[in-house]
Amino acid sequence: MTSGIDLEIRDRLARYLNGDISLHDFEEWFVPVSWSVEQTHSAKAIELAAEVELRLAEFSNDHWTEAELRSKLQPLVSMYETEYIPPAQQADTTYSFRSSLHM
Repeated sequence: MTSGIDLEIRDRLARYLNGDISLHDFEEWFVPVSWSVEQTHSAKAIELAAEVELRLAEFSNDHWTEAELRSKLQPLVSMYETEYIPPAQQADTTYSFRSSLHM
């Protein structure tokens, strides 16, 4: 299931990729969030945070330029899957759909 933090990470990441905030600003926000993402128990949020952490670590170790980092992060916000369980439905019924975030 998609948690609020999953969407917030994607939103902040999109803001960085769009040039609305700097990489430094994104990292300042993201680091404390990534430390507590496990508490959400959301597999999608945990997976997303791990993917972003990996890309940032590789960039910090001079594996890529910032332009290359941006290209590695872009797919994380341009297309993603989410699940929605309507409150009126039984717990064993889920609905999946794909969403695109257009930048």
